[in-house]
Amino acid sequence: MTIPIRFKRGPKANLPSSAPAGEPLFTLDTHELFIGTGDSVVPIAGVDPALTERIDELELHRSTVSNTYSEDFHSLEHVDSEKTSAGVIGGRVMPTVTPTFTEDFSNLNYFDQVNSLGVTIDTARGLLKNSAGTRNGIFWAKQITIPSTDKITVNAVVNEPSTYGFSEGARFSYAGSIFSQPMGFADRTNRTWKVALVNGAGIYAKVTNPDGSLSFEGIVLPFTGEAHTMPFQSIDYAVDHNNRVWFGISLATSVRGMVGAVNSDGSTFMNWYNIYSGSYTTTAITLTVDKQNRIWVFHSVYTYTRLHVFNGDGTLCKDLTNILTSGTTTYLQAVFDPLRDQVVLAIRNNWDVHIVLFDSSFNVIRTEIITRGAGYNTPIALSYDPVLDKYIFVQVLTTNMTGTSPVKISSLDPETLNGTENIVDLNTNWVSRLVADGSLYHFVYSSGIELNKYYLTTFQASDLSLVDTSVVVSTQTGKHYPFKDSNGVLRSLALTNRYDAKQAVDEYTFSATKATVKIEVTNNNGLDWVPCLPGKEVTFPTPSTSLILRARLDSPTATLSPELYGYQVITGSLTGELQQEFVSTKLPSVSPIAHASLTVDQTLHDGTIDWYLSNNGGATWEPATLGEKHTFQNPLFADLRVKAVITTPAGAVKTPAISGYTITSSNLFLNPVLSDPTMPQRLIDLEVNLLKTNFKLSTYMSAWKYNYKNVVIDTFTDFSGIDLQKSSNTLTIVNGSVTFSERQLDALEENESHLLDSEKYHVVSLPEKLSTVPTRFLMEAEYTANAGSVSFEVSRDNGVHFTAVTPGEELNLAGLPEGTDLVLRATLTNNAELHAWGYMWL
Repeated sequence: MTIPIRFKRGPKANLPSSAPAGEPLFTLDTHELFIGTGDSVVPIAGVDPALTERIDELELHRSTVSNTYSEDFHSLEHVDSEKTSAGVIGGRVMPTVTPTFTEDFSNLNYFDQVNSLGVTIDTARGLLKNSAGTRNGIFWAKQITIPSTDKITVNAVVNEPSTYGFSEGARFSYAGSIFSQPMGFADRTNRTWKVALVNGAGIYAKVTNPDGSLSFEGIVLPFTGEAHTMPFQSIDYAVDHNNRVWFGISLATSVRGMVGAVNSDGSTFMNWYNIYSGSYTTTAITLTVDKQNRIWVFHSVYTYTRLHVFNGDGTLCKDLTNILTSGTTTYLQAVFDPLRDQVVLAIRNNWDVHIVLFDSSFNVIRTEIITRGAGYNTPIALSYDPVLDKYIFVQVLTTNMTGTSPVKISSLDPETLNGTENIVDLNTNWVSRLVADGSLYHFVYSSGIELNKYYLTTFQASDLSLVDTSVVVSTQTGKHYPFKDSNGVLRSLALTNRYDAKQAVDEYTFSATKATVKIEVTNNNGLDWVPCLPGKEVTFPTPSTSLILRARLDSPTATLSPELYGYQVITGSLTGELQQEFVSTKLPSVSPIAHASLTVDQTLHDGTIDWYLSNNGGATWEPATLGEKHTFQNPLFADLRVKAVITTPAGAVKTPAISGYTITSSNLFLNPVLSDPTMPQRLIDLEVNLLKTNFKLSTYMSAWKYNYKNVVIDTFTDFSGIDLQKSSNTLTIVNGSVTFSERQLDALEENESHLLDSEKYHVVSLPEKLSTVPTRFLMEAEYTANAGSVSFEVSRDNGVHFTAVTPGEELNLAGLPEGTDLVLRATLTNNAELHAWGYMWL
């Protein structure tokens, strides 16, 4: 753990005439250091070149450390149930009301089969849909008894999928350059990225805001090389939790595999990093991001399929690891499963298709060959469906006996990798990646019969049935990259030669025709039917105690059905808007917290969601802008929390919902090298004093926040606060840090050296003699673990009984035997160092 050191800085002309006592001030133009005395500032570096040089070095050692936490609401561990008024149901946060009647289609008790026509209730999945082959169905519910009222509101959960038709195609790329490998996607702030490689230049990116306005456009991550000769699937991207975009590509030059990243504004975050520079071709590459904001990069070269993992700050977390070491891997695709915190990798290797599961420690936990001997060098596509909790997988098969190339669509169980499949005879040799669209999935395939003809295919995720395969996308030679933009519009980017000899990129747009669910209600036994929009209040001419509901399910095609997943009837008037909150408990973070960046997975529908951040446990809340770095007003607090205010206007058809969020906390830290043997002792003393002062300020801020009046701080300038009899006898203090002499360790015989890894040393405080029994306890600590570890315990009976305590977290002492002699103990292993501790009690 490190503590932030902030030098007030600026040109010497702006140097103030006074500053608080002990505050350092540094002039950027003359490189002088001043210290405030309270009523003036005095120079201390002007006549000391060594000190000036050291201050410059300290500036160079400033660095950012961060911690990333992701929430998917599959547990309530970090949900403050007392302060959260919204409902947390099925992995989503949404406004809730108490209904008078609820239908979830888990049984047929209120299904009027006599009056209903052409509809089927699936009780296992809890939904109503049109029967097979039916375009227009009607559902009647049996009479519902309600309290006497003339006002009701029906909230319904519906899925209204769309069929698509080709709308238009237009040139995306500019003239004069050779383009390849186009991709499209939406980032974590809901902007649309359209990118393509430009030969000899880099990646051309055009990024637009949800309202269609241009965010930025231009070349990012410049490079040189014959990029246009790359295989089609040797490019991929991933958007991390800081809204940075990572790209992985392979080149047909001496540098054959590279990974780079850009910030959300297109500026370079990490320049191209070579993952392979050998003589073989990198034929496939794929990227995904896990909960810890680590970027997993898989690539294949020759007979090897390999893994590299990068931290979110661009450093390498895990270097080269071989996944497969035989056969030729031509296609790869990886996705992240947030429910299990595991990475899923699909591999086309020789004639087989493998699915490999990795845990968060990069261990392979399961490998299955899901298809054997069904196509060499044929494409695959993979996606995780969070609603069904299935891995949706598509692959092209090759059947030599018939000469056809059907497509296998699979739905795999995430635990066993077993599942169901549907083999459809599309007669193709290529499929694009999958695009999720509610309960539907889309992909583009090339016709194996009609030259250069590409079709859009849609299938249901629930039963893998085909909805439509007849939508012609283009008749050009380039393969397609379909995607949904930030407004949910289905688009596709593809290469073309129709403008000139140089490869260009076209953008295609699709128009949608929706299947619909229309609800009507009556309170006079069917004499009058009133249209009822979900979430809209209905007023009848007269009150009644009975209600009948019916729904019309209409679809543009018999292969596609809308679905009704249930409904609720709320009686009485709902006036005004509905506003509810989600509040988190304390989240994992750096300590203290100066900055935080928040991205969310949310659906607004007809409402709004306002987000707030706190670094002081919710004592104050500061508005947050999604995807942007937020700087807290006080950077010394260390209790990170998130709040969302969910507002649903009166009469809204659909309510907002939150499916998850990711928050990255950070701080700017100073990491001085205090052990530099060439550094004069006076400079070491200065840095130690700065660190100690900063720790004291941080500890006192914690005491103020939690209303503690009794505080003890020991910065280990001497042994006065340490019980030397109860501490380990090799304890020593070097430059203000508690460590342990190695003289005794060196005396161990060589054949006993393995004992060093498990050696533990204790630092025990002198007891604080209290007048009353303490009931609450809080501590802060500054330490460096190095290759070891540091843990803490507290006792209130003079060290007879201890219990573990975590720095920065309040502890109830009720579980300890009563006493008034308060003792703190630290356990250090290996080369760990303890720089300071502070503790407080009530």
